[in-house]
Amino acid sequence: MTLDSSSRRIPGWLLLVGAMTAVGPFSIDMYLPGFPQIEREFAEGGVERTMACYLIGITLGQLLYGPISDRFGRKPPLYVGFVLYSLGSLGCAFADSMGMLMLMRVAQALGACAGLVIGRAIVRDRCQPSEAARAFSILMAIVALGPVLAPMLGGWVVTHFGWRGTFVFQCAMAIGLLIGMHFLLTESRDEASIVPISTPHVVRTYMRLLADPGLVGYSLAGGFAMGALFCFVSGSPIVMSTEYNLTPQQFGWMLGMNGAAFMSASRLNVLALRRMTTERYLAQAIWLPTVIGALLTLLSLALHLPLWAVLVQQFAFFVSVARVTPNVAALALAPHGREAGAASALMGSLQSLVATLGGMVVAWTNDGQLKTLAMVMTAAVVLAWLSYLWTRRLQRGATKE
Repeated sequence: MTLDSSSRRIPGWLLLVGAMTAVGPFSIDMYLPGFPQIEREFAEGGVERTMACYLIGITLGQLLYGPISDRFGRKPPLYVGFVLYSLGSLGCAFADSMGMLMLMRVAQALGACAGLVIGRAIVRDRCQPSEAARAFSILMAIVALGPVLAPMLGGWVVTHFGWRGTFVFQCAMAIGLLIGMHFLLTESRDEASIVPISTPHVVRTYMRLLADPGLVGYSLAGGFAMGALFCFVSGSPIVMSTEYNLTPQQFGWMLGMNGAAFMSASRLNVLALRRMTTERYLAQAIWLPTVIGALLTLLSLALHLPLWAVLVQQFAFFVSVARVTPNVAALALAPHGREAGAASALMGSLQSLVATLGGMVVAWTNDGQLKTLAMVMTAAVVLAWLSYLWTRRLQRGATKE
């Protein structure tokens, strides 16, 4: 069953895949309101290390699920992943030290990777490239609900049940998705395209995929674009509290705008892709984040922007980036139907690595000023544009040959 472009109805399989994909980012945000409680209970600072452990697990773990899903199908690794995620969530809930919490967050991340990698592979299995771009846009809108709902839901759970309650909720959520997947999701991998699995074969597969300029270039373009958003999410709490004196609740509402931006971009993508190809639409969209980022940088260097102007540019920046990311994902995976799992894993790992590095740059450079954060964000989207131009140049050269 593919995505019907003439219908406004979202297929049930895509909603379920969206929910499974959203588990990864949802787990990043839900326990954030419990940070002060965690540090008080363990009498130890540095709770941010638990976030770093999760991101490292996400980056490395994705590489495991791709070849496994190409060999054994999409559903068996999903069972393993969500069982591991459930156990990791329970481990977090019963952790008795910061070190144990960090270890269990790695286990959680290794389980959450299954939804991220295999969700993209399922879309590639079921959809042609033009359909895949629309499907990824819808997927992005579903996943965007996570950063909106997770902090609000997490705040309510922390208030009534403590920080451990957030991980009990995540465990229950994973069990619900396991049940839904078992009864509602059919296997999408073609039985005729089983890929053998062994360490030499996996290494050769990833080396061959790394030699594909389309996969690497589009993945880097998407990674740098998403890295710019991650820079904002990482650096804006200090900036908004320092320059604009926002309370945590006000800042939470401000972050909620990002979900609305993703959903708006998703709708724009779906409408545009009904009348033009993915390649053409991406060519029209890829340069806009750089323009908006450069404008924000220049204005913040010249004057102290009022909060409303920052919010307008923040919304525009997120919309412009969200118009890019689903299309580069579709183009990166399009030639790799037989090895969609491995290709999805490599793409996800490259993008997670770039986003993690972006967060590290923000941590090193963040001085609480909007202009500094704007410069880092703009540098990231410039690299995204350059990655796209490099990819297109290599592809045109290959076509001439």
